[in-house]
Amino acid sequence: MKISCYIALCLLPVALLGQQTLPVQHDTLFEKGSFKHELILSGIADYNANALENELMKKLLYGGQITDGIKNRSFGNQRSVNRFGADVSAELEYRNYHVTPFKNERLGIVIKGGYYNYASLIYSKDLYGLAFYGNEKYLGQTASFSGTRFTGMSFQKVGFGFFDKVTKNSVSLNVYSISNFAEANIYAGQLFQSDKVDSVSLTLNGNATYASSNQYIKGLGAGIDLDFRLPVQVSETKTAIIRFEAKNLGFCSFVDKVTNYQADSTVHFSGYTLDQLQQSTSKLSLMDTLGIHKSLITKWRFLPAYFQVGKIVSDNDPSAVQTFYGIRMYGLSAYAPMVYAGLHYKLAKWADLGMSVMTGGFGRLRFGLYSNYRVGKCTLSVGSENVAGIFQKSALGESISIRLRCLF
Repeated sequence: MKISCYIALCLLPVALLGQQTLPVQHDTLFEKGSFKHELILSGIADYNANALENELMKKLLYGGQITDGIKNRSFGNQRSVNRFGADVSAELEYRNYHVTPFKNERLGIVIKGGYYNYASLIYSKDLYGLAFYGNEKYLGQTASFSGTRFTGMSFQKVGFGFFDKVTKNSVSLNVYSISNFAEANIYAGQLFQSDKVDSVSLTLNGNATYASSNQYIKGLGAGIDLDFRLPVQVSETKTAIIRFEAKNLGFCSFVDKVTNYQADSTVHFSGYTLDQLQQSTSKLSLMDTLGIHKSLITKWRFLPAYFQVGKIVSDNDPSAVQTFYGIRMYGLSAYAPMVYAGLHYKLAKWADLGMSVMTGGFGRLRFGLYSNYRVGKCTLSVGSENVAGIFQKSALGESISIRLRCLF
């Protein structure tokens, strides 16, 4: 039997879920009365992989025939350990410069809200083969899918805090509602089927958990956002701004118990093909046969926090060209620390252009581009951290981000 349909159904939610990617520009020029409010709207749709080509991902996302050629090209990219991740998120932040909390003229208040969707997957080359070719490809061999880890999560945030009007340092306390959650871990997984298809051996040690409640709010949480900017003197006339940022640093607990499946067994079948086994066994007895136990458990977990440390662009620097660089991390199992660097060019008073190179995260080496456009006291920024994904079917991901900042 081809078990690809079952594995594909497990992988599909990852593809359906889509980083703060545009360089933040630092501006310390604040004159009392010049403006009272600042509004920042940002959004991103991004997925990256180290082996899955866009041609395949688009078929999974939007439908269409997945030909042998499409499957073979992505299969040729597979490594022993592979990563895939996605982020579809939006955030709105409001800053009030007019109020003076605690009678401190330099302090203002910040109110923010956001909607976040994250997914990450670590998987083996054999798991890809089973999903897209079936177990026939591994007759007489042992296919291993040990080390598979999947996390998918959707949540909303509302936060309130304070910021320094000059340095732009800020902190906010946030509350969260969790709308969707699922995770799976396969610590040991192997499938062997004989050449004659008359015996099967399956080793499975792992668990899967999901929030099965019908309520929209499946969990509640609390956390903080931090933004600290440190000026570093690099020469007599130049100062670099190093930014330390953390978002969604917190935890959540689920309102109701979550559904948990646990397995730790090795089973052997003789005289049956997997097709015959499926036809002759009910769903419940199949779970018993495979040693899978279902239960309801109380659960809490850390939120998938975002961390970034690096040099940022300064609006106060008169140079036409500036550099930016740093490291980014997410609290997701498939996300490797991402190192990035780039150049920012002041094209005109009303426009900037930038380019970057990065490696790590969910994918391989890739290049990004962005542009800023200013009209009055509003700045529109549009960019991508994977330019190749816009043009090439063989690229390993797609990325688009947008930010609108207005002062009034």
